[in-house]
Amino acid sequence: MAFEEFVVSGYGGYKSEGRTLRHRDPASETIVLIGGALQRKTAWGRFEAVLAEKFHVFTVDLPGWGDADTLPASYGVDFLAAALHDLLGAAGHRQVHVLGASYGSGIAYRYAQSYPQGVRSIALAGPLLWVPDGIREDLRRTVDLLDGERMEEFAELSADIILHSRPGARVNRQSAVRRILHSLFRDIDDADRAKYRNNTLRLLQQAPSPQPAIAAPVLVATGEHDLFTPPDLCREIASTCPDARFTLVHDADHAMHLELPKQAGDLLTRFAAGESLDGLAYCHPVEYSDALPPGSGMWEADARR
Repeated sequence: MAFEEFVVSGYGGYKSEGRTLRHRDPASETIVLIGGALQRKTAWGRFEAVLAEKFHVFTVDLPGWGDADTLPASYGVDFLAAALHDLLGAAGHRQVHVLGASYGSGIAYRYAQSYPQGVRSIALAGPLLWVPDGIREDLRRTVDLLDGERMEEFAELSADIILHSRPGARVNRQSAVRRILHSLFRDIDDADRAKYRNNTLRLLQQAPSPQPAIAAPVLVATGEHDLFTPPDLCREIASTCPDARFTLVHDADHAMHLELPKQAGDLLTRFAAGESLDGLAYCHPVEYSDALPPGSGMWEADARR
């Protein structure tokens, strides 16, 4: 039976916390989950349970998340990647598979660039490595609404941004996920308000580089109806990686791990285990890096802003 282990580290004077859900087989490999806005290390639910059938699962509260310290926006993604490295070392995880979801994708990406020797594979789910032009104004407005304590409007706009999909799109459990996200954003306490504000301001000024290229196997995936981190942007990110796979999950948007936790968990499990992703009924045919079209320049154009 799986059991939990907790660890704390203090890289650069800012506390991080980690939680390992141990697989019954000590020889199992470890998969690290780095979440999006307000994602806590203990709140991955059914998605985590699927991964725990095969892996040790290490979930994190890095500075700016959950039970960790608030991190000022002046600290960039390099600091967060280093904090993750320090936390992994404290937990004894030397070789890991990494998932970065939404806000967390930029940390995962930079970690794979900065510490390639420790990364077996990296998955980017709804990657938000920088803020595309189309959502910059809305994201800035969430900070203004938060500062003005207009919590109902803040919650509504935040949920709208994350779950933005094409009119009439069929998205599994979207109404239920919207209610969960709306309540989560509306009811955040003062500590989480400060974390959200600083994390969002950091993201708005973030401009990662595709160099050095990530050498580990890469999976880039999102829901087929995701307009927050749209398919073309995700495909562009995959095209910069020498050993990449790109796919879209049916009947999902940006929150695919909440809407389809079993399918999203199965996809990540297969990828991290080195199994084929071809022919899966719940996602589009996988595109591989050697067949992806050259980048359109979207990366450079958006990341400069």
